[in-house]
This record gives sequence, C-alpha cells and structure tokens, in this order.
Amino acid sequence: MSAGVLAVVLVVVFLREPGPGASARPSEEASPKRSPAPARTVAPDLPWPARDPFRYADERREGIAAAPSRATPAAPAPPAPVATPNPLRLVGLVRKGDVLKAAVSMWGETVVLGPGEESRGYKVLSIGDEGEVRLRAPDGQELTLPPSSF
Repeated sequence: MSAGVLAVVLVVVFLREPGPGASARPSEEASPKRSPAPARTVAPDLPWPARDPFRYADERREGIAAAPSRATPAAPAPPAPVATPNPLRLVGLVRKGDVLKAAVSMWGETVVLGPGEESRGYKVLSIGDEGEVRLRAPDGQELTLPPSSF
C-alpha cells in the first residue's frame, strides 16, 4: 500500500514540475509582429470623399491630403419621377351591429365609415358584397377602392 501511495505522489510531483530543458528553451513570441498597414491613398475618381470614420470631422488628417479632382464633374441626372401611392386605401371591412362599415386609410389615418358617412370630404356611397367600396371625392368624382390584398 505504501508503494502505491509513493507512486501516486511521484506522478503528481513529476507532472507539476517542468520537464528538463523547459527553462533552457528560448521564449518564443506568441504572435509574429506585423508591419503597420501602409497609408491609403485617396483615389480622385471616387464619388465620395475619403473619410476616416474613427476621427472627428474637424480633426486634421495626417498624411492624407485631399487632392483636387482632375475629372470633370458629371452632369446631375434628372430626378426620377416618384410614384405617389394612392392616399386612399381600403384596409378592411368591419361589422358593427347589423351595419357593414369600411376601414379606409386616408393619408395614413384609418377611419371607419358606413354608407352615407363622410370623412375629409370623401363620402361612402356603397360597400359591395365582394369587398369593394365606392366613394365620392370632394370634387364629385366617384372612386372604387378594391379589397385589400392582406
């Protein structure tokens, strides 16, 4: 039994002490040193200015000077026509008691209107069985809003 205990103690001692030659080896660097990254040059043909996102705008950038652009500025493209969405949209149908009403979005505001009711100058003429809603605009024109695709 004492031989077994002695063997365990020796194993523990040998595992805890560094092996021979461990202190004789030269220490190696954990990672090789990298050379600093070369400074980026500003390409004059870029449509945006060179910017260092890690510096404030009023700080002077060292080593980077804004070179005047030799290229002639391109003529601005004409603005593309903006498709305006219809400010009126049928959101859905709501049943309040026995009356079927339409939830209509008017310029982002949802209103619930029944036949004969009016909001912002638009009067609900009828609500169809298929879910379409007929409105009269303030100028007298009649509009039909199709059912929502939701």
